[in-house]
Amino acid sequence: MRLYHFTSEHFGLEAIRDSRLKIARINELNDPFEFLGLALDKNGRKHLHNWKKTFGEQFGMISMSFVWQHPLLWGHYADKHKGLCLGFDVPDRGRFKKVSYVSQRPTLAQIGRNTLDELDGKDLQKLLFSKFEAWEYETEFRAFCRLDEKDPVNDHYYMKFSKVLKLAQVIVGERSTVTIERLQRVLAKKHKSVGFFSARAGFKRFEVVENLNKKVWLKNH
Repeated sequence: MRLYHFTSEHFGLEAIRDSRLKIARINELNDPFEFLGLALDKNGRKHLHNWKKTFGEQFGMISMSFVWQHPLLWGHYADKHKGLCLGFDVPDRGRFKKVSYVSQRPTLAQIGRNTLDELDGKDLQKLLFSKFEAWEYETEFRAFCRLDEKDPVNDHYYMKFSKVLKLAQVIVGERSTVTIERLQRVLAKKHKSVGFFSARAGFKRFEVVENLNKKVWLKNH
């Protein structure tokens, strides 16, 4: 299947050049409810926060979307339409798994548990792949990556492009300043077969669409 990763122009071009995606750290995610989707008392919340902290010291996350046309994705994650959207082909049953969206935080009793110690692997898996329903527009798929090798220059962790994370498409935001020539130069080094196009706001619906008029891209850049 094809999944989409939204990013700024700078980091998008850098990802293409270096054939790798930055792994997000758990403690830097923009939703404070991540992995804390249970309704608990004070002691339970403290225990779950400690689990989240320990997990975040060992693992990071890469988020993708199943769609690229949603305007909020471009506004929130692609530098207000000035960034890029990178399309990747990944195995249908690979590391990226679909997020479930829920309206309420269940109690332990509602999931058939009396204490946090009774939570098993499936319960924790649900916590890792659940979010509040207000985020549903993201149609998110996520993969967790062990934090093994830190880049010595910038102290970040990365997932390298590969057969299971294959760059297949680059979509340039409507407000991006990247030129066709610049994008072609970056792609030519390692990704000559990757397709690309510029996006624009749709004329009739609230969606981002492909700009079929390449003259507009050339004129604006």
